[in-house]
Amino acid sequence: MHRLSLLLTLAACAGSPPATPAPHAAAGPVHLQLIAFNDFHGNLEPPSGTVRLPDGTVPAGGGAWLAAHVARLRAEEPDATLVVGAGDLVGASPLPSALTHDEPTIALMDVLGLDVSSVGNHEFDEGLDELLRLQRGGCRTDAPCKAPFAGAHFTYLAANVTDRSGKTILPGTLVKKVGGATVGLVGVVLHETPSLVTPSGVAGLTFGDEADAVNAAVPRLREAGADVIVVLIHQGGAQASGSPPGDCRGFKGPLLDIAQRFRGVDVIVSGHTHQTYVCPDLGGALTVSSGAFGRFVNRIELEVDPAQHRVLSRRATQVPVTHAIAPDPRAQAVVDRAVADAAPLAGLHVGRLATGLTRTQSAAGEASLGDLVADAHLAATRKTGAAVAFTNSGGLRSDLPAGEVTYAQVFAAQPFGNTLVTFTLSGAQLVSALEQQWLGSRPKILQPSANVAYTWSAAAAPGAKIVPGSLKVDGHPLAADARVRVTVNSFLASGGDGFSVFADGADRVGGPPDLEALVEYLRPTLDGTPLPKPSAPRITQVP
Repeated sequence: MHRLSLLLTLAACAGSPPATPAPHAAAGPVHLQLIAFNDFHGNLEPPSGTVRLPDGTVPAGGGAWLAAHVARLRAEEPDATLVVGAGDLVGASPLPSALTHDEPTIALMDVLGLDVSSVGNHEFDEGLDELLRLQRGGCRTDAPCKAPFAGAHFTYLAANVTDRSGKTILPGTLVKKVGGATVGLVGVVLHETPSLVTPSGVAGLTFGDEADAVNAAVPRLREAGADVIVVLIHQGGAQASGSPPGDCRGFKGPLLDIAQRFRGVDVIVSGHTHQTYVCPDLGGALTVSSGAFGRFVNRIELEVDPAQHRVLSRRATQVPVTHAIAPDPRAQAVVDRAVADAAPLAGLHVGRLATGLTRTQSAAGEASLGDLVADAHLAATRKTGAAVAFTNSGGLRSDLPAGEVTYAQVFAAQPFGNTLVTFTLSGAQLVSALEQQWLGSRPKILQPSANVAYTWSAAAAPGAKIVPGSLKVDGHPLAADARVRVTVNSFLASGGDGFSVFADGADRVGGPPDLEALVEYLRPTLDGTPLPKPSAPRITQVP
């Protein structure tokens, strides 16, 4: 089969240190192919938007087309291919997958022939028991069960995640014999996962250092005969804005430091940041990420000498998951069934918007969709005494269009199933919480309700960003000793995203699901005037 002209290619060559020849090794070098992707997030249907290619922009993604491209690539190397993932295959998913707890996405992964994946932070969204159910099969304990779920045919890896007994919750490594060579795989998830997941989802679990886990696994994999070491890591970085997806220009991010600590690794398949890149030599390893939502896959080609346990050459290609070929019929059947099951709920009209609302942030960090969600959360909890509300930008997953808005669109914007929590903070505590927006590796700007306003300084040091006296509620400065009732979602209320001050809130009262609050806020517009764009700015940035 000829290669698509749309392929965006970057090649790099490198070698691993030679090792003692193994008995019964292959007579000569062999060619292996890895097909890799990450951060699918249950996008069974094609995601919105397009991908930019050298000859224009085209739609891309969708589970049936992802399976078709994987099958096309596998057909070129039928006996020498592994399909691998780097986590967040599920979680924060659109309604057709999320309605049945991402079982359709696991079924899709089996249809397209996924062999192995690391876990991602979103695999813990519903807790360890649910992750293990998706892997091993069975019924949920919180709902009637017509038929037990069969479980995944592929293997999840989690070498750096242990339970209270010190045992890994899932296998940490896997050895696969492919095309005359032996591939050793190790899977890890980012060490910061507990700050990204509701605490109940990771209770009793320890997330160890990624590089330490990988370096401990590599010698064991070599002893097991591995000719190639592949790391599947749910952590990543980004190249310079505007760079082609097959490049590695100005690469930076958490993965850079982690990869430089790896020892004896040939290939890194990464994720988490939803960025596309192909880095020929990151800490000595070829490193890739296919972005998110199944818009691209990475094709990794390796020339391996099994006699010397050595990689002779390696190259990676970003392959766009275009709709220029026919969708895979078996995968399409999985998608169609999930979409049909969700259709009665998905198509319900829940409101009308005068303008489209987006997650795109201003220079100060404010987004129109975040403003809407915070306003909805405050409206839903006024009856429990709430005075202000905030929501996290990371909890906003999809924009909302102008005009009629459906349940599926609102669900895509807020898919996590959090509930609202209202508690009391002092004015000083609320300022401290706002200062925590800049204490991580990158700013995490909270979206405030319309009656909140404050100013922050770009030049000020973290911990002193909020301009003194600028925080106002209902137009009045908030005194340090004032008592204010604050509403956030349950993820933030438990200290998620590093907002530990919220976990100290007093007199806590539970509220409705965040999604229900947004639906109810939009409901009056169904037969009336469309909701106007939320008032802004609420956050002001100064030099």
